[in-house]
Amino acid sequence: MNIQKNVSLKDYSTMRLGGIASHLCEIVTESDLLEALAYAKEHQLATHIVGEGSNSIFGAKGFRGLIIVNKILGVSESGNSEQMKLTIGSGENWDDIVSLTVEKGFSDIAALSLIPGTTGAAPVQNIGAYGQQISNSIISVRAYDCERADFVTLQKNECAFSYRHSRFNTTDKARFIITSVKMRLSRKTVSPPFYADVTAYFKEHGNNNSEITPSLLREAVSIVRVVKLPDPRDVASSGSFFKNPVVAEEVYQKLKDEFPELKVHKTDDGSSKLYGAQLIELCGLKNFHDAATGMATWKNQALVLINESAKTSDDLFKFKETIIQKVKDTFGITLIQEPEFIELV
Repeated sequence: MNIQKNVSLKDYSTMRLGGIASHLCEIVTESDLLEALAYAKEHQLATHIVGEGSNSIFGAKGFRGLIIVNKILGVSESGNSEQMKLTIGSGENWDDIVSLTVEKGFSDIAALSLIPGTTGAAPVQNIGAYGQQISNSIISVRAYDCERADFVTLQKNECAFSYRHSRFNTTDKARFIITSVKMRLSRKTVSPPFYADVTAYFKEHGNNNSEITPSLLREAVSIVRVVKLPDPRDVASSGSFFKNPVVAEEVYQKLKDEFPELKVHKTDDGSSKLYGAQLIELCGLKNFHDAATGMATWKNQALVLINESAKTSDDLFKFKETIIQKVKDTFGITLIQEPEFIELV
């Protein structure tokens, strides 16, 4: 295994910020993972797993340990025309997997098109968009359990999934290293209600509700996302930087009295999910460019922070706090950062 030393982390985060990693390696198999962990243990190094870097914000002081870049690939299929099971290597690009399922006529994860990152990162954040989330399709995940020093299989009900939440990013953060994800897809009719942007796209293109195929849903979501969100390959960003806040119904109604234009999406448990982008926009911070930090909010989607000329991640954090404070002062709501902050000195 090739262990690199003193590597810039800017190339391992789509925000293109970060200090130096004292050690870094890439893994392509579970055996590589074991070898990397053994090296870290022998040299008394902390470890951190990264995929494509779309959910990672590295601190300016870097990481004095071993960064393990996940490149574990492979997809196996089983099932029939009505139901398909996939076992996916955690280093596979997520959107490639969505494309594969749509080509086979399944709609289960079509609305999760163009979400950046790897398949292994998807259950950690329980990624979701336009009414779908990955946990709806997961059967189980295979992972290395750092506490037990062995590989384990965790069933869906053992993962503590909820909105943007799992045991992997909360109670058991850093305990498990996901190496593969098993999913079940079932052929079903794509039917409304759709989110407003998607509904508008179908209406504009003359698609009635009885004609919506998985490929049309992917097309609609992809075009909506391309318009609203920058491609991290072209514009330094981490996608949606803040989670959409979920509040009690009475909180929403009180805010609605003061801000009648507030939009809401009702969750399954009766809570009200507000749109973080709208909150930021109502504070006058959409397409806001800050010369002092070199950061900005994206012109088409205020939830996205972009790095125009920031020198370090400290600039990003100053800009982030400006937005958080303004939204809190205006609405009494504290926005929560979605990408993970990683630093070890």
